Amino acid sequence: MSVVEFSFPTTIRFGTGAAGEVAPRLIEAGLARPLIVTDPGVSALPIHARLAESLQSAGLAVATFDGIRSNPVIDNVSAGVGSFRDHEADCVVGLGGGAALDVAKAIALMATHPGELLDYEDEVPGARPIDHTVAPLFALPTTAGTGSEVGRSAVISDEHHIKRIIYSPHLLPRVVFADPLLTADLPAHLTAATGLDALTHNVEAYLSPHFHPMCDGIALVFGCARPTWSQLWPTELTWRHAAPC
Repeated sequence: MSVVEFSFPTTIRFGTGAAGEVAPRLIEAGLARPLIVTDPGVSALPIHARLAESLQSAGLAVATFDGIRSNPVIDNVSAGVGSFRDHEADCVVGLGGGAALDVAKAIALMATHPGELLDYEDEVPGARPIDHTVAPLFALPTTAGTGSEVGRSAVISDEHHIKRIIYSPHLLPRVVFADPLLTADLPAHLTAATGLDALTHNVEAYLSPHFHPMCDGIALVFGCARPTWSQLWPTELTWRHAAPC
């Protein structure tokens, strides 16, 4: 599979081998000291070692922060910001599922913004604004379910285990490297769970009454699935397959 590119609006590089493009992109952006943000499970896998080695071999100074829980809390973000500053990092590379990518966003935010994380909580009166100075963020999703790599929000739990949402277009990664090979080392139960997560997102898009070209495309695909199985005329099949594109 060749690597293809599209935007939503984040630039997405999709295909086998996309993970190998991280170092050239960072160098092109003038970045030299990435902090890889991941979780303990992923940091122990070969995909993390391969990423770190590829960055190091390109002459980049690399550090890794993996102090993340499955449902990340504010302390995880604070520790990650400490690692960012200790390393004198100039960018964040998120590697993992939704938890790791959400923490990566929050670290990129708090590394450059004053105050506490919840000062920036979405739709709270008096919330501080988030501006363009968020540290450059790049994402490598290892699951196919959460969609956090193209989302504008970071979901972090407070000390009462209540999920809080930080939202801003400035939290979007600059580039997403969606490499299917990154999902190959996942345990079977995570592959199944995140596959159902992805299906749920598609069903939500199908049922949504709000207009969006991509959602409408998904709805057309769902709508033509059963008739397609029922052997439509070739001309009708061609139209239905082409319409979502």
